Amino acid sequence: MNMTSDPKNHNGNGYENIPRIITDIPGPRSRKILESQGKLETNTVVYPASFPIAIKRADGSVIEDVDGNFFIDWFTGISVLNLGFSDVIRKAVKDQMDLIWHALEIPTEIRIDFLKAFRNSFPQKMRDYKTVFGISGADACETAINMAHTISGRGAPTIAFEGAYHGISGGVIAATSGKKYKESFYGSGFDVIRVPYPYSVWDDTDVESIMRLLRKIMTDPESGYGTPDSLIVEPIQGEGGYIVPPSGFLRQLREFCDDYGIIMIVDEVQTGMGRTGKMWAFEWDSIAPDIVCSSKSVGGGIPMSVVYYRSEYDERLPTPFHMGTFRANPLAMAAGTALLKKIPDVLGDIRRRGEKLLDEFREIRSEKIRDVRGRGFMIGIELSDGRDSPMDAKKVLSIKHDLLKNGLMMHTCGHYSNVFRYMGALNIPDELNARGLDIFRKSITAL
Repeated sequence: MNMTSDPKNHNGNGYENIPRIITDIPGPRSRKILESQGKLETNTVVYPASFPIAIKRADGSVIEDVDGNFFIDWFTGISVLNLGFSDVIRKAVKDQMDLIWHALEIPTEIRIDFLKAFRNSFPQKMRDYKTVFGISGADACETAINMAHTISGRGAPTIAFEGAYHGISGGVIAATSGKKYKESFYGSGFDVIRVPYPYSVWDDTDVESIMRLLRKIMTDPESGYGTPDSLIVEPIQGEGGYIVPPSGFLRQLREFCDDYGIIMIVDEVQTGMGRTGKMWAFEWDSIAPDIVCSSKSVGGGIPMSVVYYRSEYDERLPTPFHMGTFRANPLAMAAGTALLKKIPDVLGDIRRRGEKLLDEFREIRSEKIRDVRGRGFMIGIELSDGRDSPMDAKKVLSIKHDLLKNGLMMHTCGHYSNVFRYMGALNIPDELNARGLDIFRKSITAL
């Protein structure tokens, strides 16, 4: 079906005109809007540097800019739109708008619907946990660590990992590893003990050595570390570079936490809601965390976060424990409920299609590709300079712009900002994946 005039015309029936680039990037109208943004908004915004366009509208996995260019969306707002710009979400939000769109903590039908659907998305052994709402992923992770300190009754350190990203606001900035976030204007945050994450590309750190260090922290009275009460970990590191730890790593962390009475917090902000082919990525290691943090796609693109925790913790939390005027917005809960009902239908396909995509990325022949790794629709392609060091971030940015000029929106991450990450919508058509792969392959092999 012709898609040159309206991305909503496709209805999954044909993408022969996608991507479609008819102007320079940025086009003339985009340039004007970008200029206006520069005059009116802080110059500290980040994403226009990576994607210098002005967006007009979007549907499914197709984004149209104000100049009439159509792009394949492998960006999904950084895994916020796990079903893309879906009519399922549009309808849920529109229907809820007719009822109410702000209610504080006063219960509504959609609140109870969401709470039940969210609880039922977890393994059976976790279906007696409780929920507390927030606004963002950083909010969720900070609330989780505050909860652990409240439960332990002391301001103890939290174990976090190299390459971790848990947000850059409030106290949780300390758990995020990036040096660029540790300048004085962000604050120092919680007390954190930093340990390595399994990453074999530039630093060959194995699970056995990590577990030895963790046990040393707990048992050596001369180690110099404080005694932690909690540990926060991403099942697959997101901003750190889509780093997939060896199978069983989370299980060993669970055993470590059990042995020493440490509260295990799993950050599923980016990995959750089906991204890896299971509803929650910790399920790959068959564990039950004490606390789970969720955000991004849990609200279908409308800001919301959820902290899911052992019900016995409730007895030790003060009232109020966590406040916020805009927590648990009814529109976000309507979108989230629709997602929670829909995502289980695609999980099997995500595992199968993800393995196929992983193979296809690995088949690209280029000396610039140092490593390809991933699980489900969470795939990282790490680039080098062709020798033995990470590709320069400026060169990576130029590749990102080349992809955009050819109709593909694809973002990066990593210790050295040299990892391209595939995070397409879980329901993206195979045809758009194939075209995106072709664009990516040509750009990389042209190097």
